[in-house]
Amino acid sequence: MKFINIILSEGRRDDFVNKYRNKFSNEELKKIIMLSQNLSPNNKFLMFLGNVMPTQNFDENLSKAQKAVESFIKYQQALEEKDINKYQSLEDIIKAIDAHENKVRREVKEVEGADVVYEDDRFTVVTPKTHKASCYYGAGTKWCTASMNGDSHFNNYNVDGKLFYFIDKKGKSNDRFYKVALLQKYDGDKTYYDAPDKSFSSGWILGSEEYQKIQKVIDEYIANNFSREVEIFKDKEKARLERERIRQQQQAQMRARRLRSAEQRKENDEWNLDDNDDVQAEMANAVYNIIQDSYGVVVGEDEDIYNLLPAEYSHYGLPTFEWMGEDDQGLTMAVGDWDQVYEAAKEYTQNLWDDMGSEAFSQSFVENYIDEDSIRSYFEDVFESDVRYSPESWFDDEDLPLSNEQISEIAKLEEEKETLDEIIANHGDEYTDDEIELAEDRFKEIEDEIEEINNNPEGEPTEDMIENIVSSLVDEKMYDVVNSMSEYGMDLDEYIDVDRLIEDVVDMDGVGPALSSYDGDEHEERINGTWYHAIRVE
Repeated sequence: MKFINIILSEGRRDDFVNKYRNKFSNEELKKIIMLSQNLSPNNKFLMFLGNVMPTQNFDENLSKAQKAVESFIKYQQALEEKDINKYQSLEDIIKAIDAHENKVRREVKEVEGADVVYEDDRFTVVTPKTHKASCYYGAGTKWCTASMNGDSHFNNYNVDGKLFYFIDKKGKSNDRFYKVALLQKYDGDKTYYDAPDKSFSSGWILGSEEYQKIQKVIDEYIANNFSREVEIFKDKEKARLERERIRQQQQAQMRARRLRSAEQRKENDEWNLDDNDDVQAEMANAVYNIIQDSYGVVVGEDEDIYNLLPAEYSHYGLPTFEWMGEDDQGLTMAVGDWDQVYEAAKEYTQNLWDDMGSEAFSQSFVENYIDEDSIRSYFEDVFESDVRYSPESWFDDEDLPLSNEQISEIAKLEEEKETLDEIIANHGDEYTDDEIELAEDRFKEIEDEIEEINNNPEGEPTEDMIENIVSSLVDEKMYDVVNSMSEYGMDLDEYIDVDRLIEDVVDMDGVGPALSSYDGDEHEERINGTWYHAIRVE
């Protein structure tokens, strides 16, 4: 936790306790603070929770408050009132969230590149014919066919079938079925995907009369528009040959486009380095030299640098070039200056971490990057809340200071002792022997009472006492931080300084092992004063 967040968190917690200590018990205050810290490390929702939490049915309402704040965080930018402190009750914020979730999408706009095959009061069913239309109608889902980089996925899905998107105009945006994709193959096979892109085969409206009516329309659409494909894909061998034909056709079309671009570049001599500081030209020349020097590519008599074709896809953001000469080794190189290849290697390592977390690396290595400051802050918050609001569990009575009432009582008793001392000192003058004896007895009683009070302090622990015991408890946990994290159910991956780990991985291993799927090597070539680094990816 950053220092400024620690200050904010402590300040808000103190303000909260001072304001609501008469509304809630110590245990309830503790529960609200713990919930607040789970929702936001700097306790930004703490005062709101104190304001709206009823004192009746506390635990039940605390659970409702947690769900309400979590939903508010999710929908905040879409809500009319974005300041949570403007809501005066739990009911107010729950109503606002329900209103947003129940918002009806009343109209689905038709766009070019798609056919609307079915429409009723609830559903619009479209089949996208272009990737652009797929992105439009699939917005808000996790479908790869609706992602900006999903062009190839979209084309692949449409080789032996058609995609149909069901859009529920009355569905909630957080409902997994508010958009459903159907991949219907020409052979009749069907696969359904919900909005989070999980396949399913039951539930939703499947099996209902409503669905059967829509399916009938879809079947008719396919029969009327793709009768040839349906006939081909009924036969397994014909289907295999058709898939191969389409694949070869797509590859040929792509190759033809790239070759036409290469011919144009050669005609314009775009990669000639004389008075040319074009970055693509410099990269191409770097790769051209490296494939000959490092991989032994033999350039034919009628071949030159323009037999290098820029690939249509990058490699972790790096431009790639494919050699298309007679000495074809299926060779593809990714290239960039040092900053570019370094960032690409970091991106690869980041993706590896995102996919596998600490399991992608040795446990002992990952433990070197534990963010101990964050873990210490976590334990400090845990123990401080516990010690502050349950002091009886941590302090013996004799360790506590005197309460203000006890200090006041001792002061009164000391005054009485002074008066009695004067009486005893004037023995034989103004007071009788009986009065002196009574004064002496009372003097001893007062001393006993003061001793009794001192032996049974009732005050609250001081800040120094709390700080000392919290520090001691935290130090104990930090001694073996990995076991302590396991003991408290803390996920190691959430407390790793991932940025530092990634940089060290790249610094220690180099960019080649991260980026090269071929040999793990990195090659350098200096062009026009810039060092370019090339890595073979195929």
